[in-house]
Amino acid sequence: MKKLFIIVMFAVIAFLVFSIVTHEKIDNTIETYRFDFDEIDKDFWLVSAWETYKRAYDLAEIDNGILTLSKDTTGVMPFMLSKPLELQSKDVLTVKRRVKISRGNDTFSGGITLYQTTNLDLIPEKSDGSWFTAMGDGIVLVEYSYDLINQSERPGRDVFRFLASDWSYNENFHLITPVYDTWIEETLIFDMRSNQMTYKIDDKSYKLYSYQLDKSAVRVLMHPYGTGIGNRIEIDYVEITIEDKSTRR
Repeated sequence: MKKLFIIVMFAVIAFLVFSIVTHEKIDNTIETYRFDFDEIDKDFWLVSAWETYKRAYDLAEIDNGILTLSKDTTGVMPFMLSKPLELQSKDVLTVKRRVKISRGNDTFSGGITLYQTTNLDLIPEKSDGSWFTAMGDGIVLVEYSYDLINQSERPGRDVFRFLASDWSYNENFHLITPVYDTWIEETLIFDMRSNQMTYKIDDKSYKLYSYQLDKSAVRVLMHPYGTGIGNRIEIDYVEITIEDKSTRR
């Protein structure tokens, strides 16, 4: 009987150890993409000219690990679009970058945006709608807005806008004091569990809520759109993580 009790206890302990190890392994499922821009990962990023989807990596300038997007050199407005990142219902997507944002004296509306899509190809399929339509459905926009000339439906004239897709009828947005010409840590988080979106500039944080996503993947768009010269974004690094939060810690 004593030997049987020892065997049973050993089995219980072994099961508990296995459960703990397995639980920790599941808890720490994090997929990470890190870009330090010694070169562009052409399987992950599309660089192209505004209103096209033709590969044009020469529109992005790389110097000493800093990637710059601006039309000042080429006269062509560039953008950088990620491949679609597949998400599950309990995932948390985080896009973090060290960036310096600069504006000229004309107009500027550069930004970083998330789109949801079912198209899993790097290059979006052309659609019957606008150029943006092919990227998917807009989820959130961070826009660096400087325009003292034109009237805009979007709130603010010399601000950083943090806008959910329903900003216009639910006042679902934040207006943030702009930070130009200095390096900042910028983070955009989308939590699939609650549809909460968080935007951070260094140690300042802002939160909004999104509609529930109904498509399988999310793209990241970055650009320095504006008129005149002097509008640019310089990127030291981008780190994208997808963390599986389906198991309770």
